[in-house]
Amino acid sequence: MKASSGNNWSLQVYNPWPDVMEGTPSSNNYQPGFMVDLMVKDLGLACEVAESCGVDNQMGKQAMAAYSAHQGEGNGPRDFSSILEWVKAQ
Repeated sequence: MKASSGNNWSLQVYNPWPDVMEGTPSSNNYQPGFMVDLMVKDLGLACEVAESCGVDNQMGKQAMAAYSAHQGEGNGPRDFSSILEWVKAQ
């Protein structure tokens, strides 16, 4: 994927899959760089702005619901990439 149009930041810098890349939160039991709590806050702000502008932000709302559910399971202090565990459990 790195050699194609699928190349992206997660593959190059911040892989969310454990033990693929050294030095990332996923390889350290999702100890945070950017916490789930902060992601929920930022997604909430983005959703508020979208709503105030009349934008139907379905993807943002879905991301907010997923991160809020993950946070509600006690994962707020973990790195935002730990959402991979929540997705795998669905």
